[in-house]
Amino acid sequence: MPSSSDGQVVTPYAQYSLTYDDNVLRLRDAAAAQNLFGDAKMSDSYRTAVGGLRIDKQISRQRFRLDASANQSRFDHFKQFDNNGRDVKGSWSWVAGHYLTGDIGFQNSQALTPFQNFRVFQKNIRTQKSEYATAALRMHPDWTLRAQFTRFDQGYSLVSQQVNNFTQDVSEVGLDYTVRSGSVAGIQLRHTSGDYPASTVVNGATINNSFTQDEVKAKVLWLYSGKTRLQFLGGWVQRTRQMAGEGNFNGFNARLIGDWYATGKTAFNVNLWRELGGISDLDANYALTNGASLGATWQSTAKLRFDGYLDYEKRNYNGAAIIAGVTPSGRRDRYEKATLSLTYMPITSLSLIAAVFRESLQSNIDSFSYVSNGVALTTRYEF
Repeated sequence: MPSSSDGQVVTPYAQYSLTYDDNVLRLRDAAAAQNLFGDAKMSDSYRTAVGGLRIDKQISRQRFRLDASANQSRFDHFKQFDNNGRDVKGSWSWVAGHYLTGDIGFQNSQALTPFQNFRVFQKNIRTQKSEYATAALRMHPDWTLRAQFTRFDQGYSLVSQQVNNFTQDVSEVGLDYTVRSGSVAGIQLRHTSGDYPASTVVNGATINNSFTQDEVKAKVLWLYSGKTRLQFLGGWVQRTRQMAGEGNFNGFNARLIGDWYATGKTAFNVNLWRELGGISDLDANYALTNGASLGATWQSTAKLRFDGYLDYEKRNYNGAAIIAGVTPSGRRDRYEKATLSLTYMPITSLSLIAAVFRESLQSNIDSFSYVSNGVALTTRYEF
């Protein structure tokens, strides 16, 4: 039988976006653009067309989902970055007997590498693949044993950036205790193995950022009321870089999430975190990030919704390799982003979205700093 509430199993969709960005390449200033391209222009407009198909099918107690789309982006000025992409993901939510459930899924995407990730101003297509499997065994009405395995692969089309190709395997087990109210307390163990198959030589020194990471964390989901819930995941993390030298970490990581459904039309989400973030720079295999974010949604009418989001992060780089001419160990970044969007749905199948954004990165390495402002208009139709 169909799983969606309107009885539709297969949903084709189309989407078209027009975006203006006054610093599309995330450059420090017009002088940097002049040095790179012989042209001080930093702004551009680009159009993105998307066509896709979504399938959602329930068969007995098994649920199958597939979402496949292709996209095309075209720039007005920086035409060398025109690109075609794809995004395919699928999952099987399975049930076996009365006590065993889980998910098996995959995702495969291809897109232009964001310029804030790499300061490489040639077209560089990033391919990301992931496969995962989860299982949960309800051993007792209150106790659940969980396990998960995920493999993630990332690769780049630009030969000079293929040294940053990597594979990451994550294994996780956890034990949860659920009380009658639905709140959960548990413990989670995770092991991560990150493999960079290629090394590079900079100023005579070989650099490879392969690593292992082990975590022991407490997990809490507190359903404070029908309108408010808190989630916490935090504990000890040890990261060891396989190459001898500096770049290891041993310390506390945590994330706290709060959701408040203030009214039937208004909701807020707050995140606070201290976490290791993977960094692709040759000389730093992670950054320790302290951050906070705030999201808000207001459904003013049945057809009109406003969304706002604020993000603030401080990133401290570990400086895994200290090499003259490459990022120093003392690099410190402050990242901020704000977005505001309006979504209008004149009919159920049609969405019209207008959004404005501002993004900034301030670094003690001045060449990495930038400010970007933009606006995006999007229309989406589901058949």
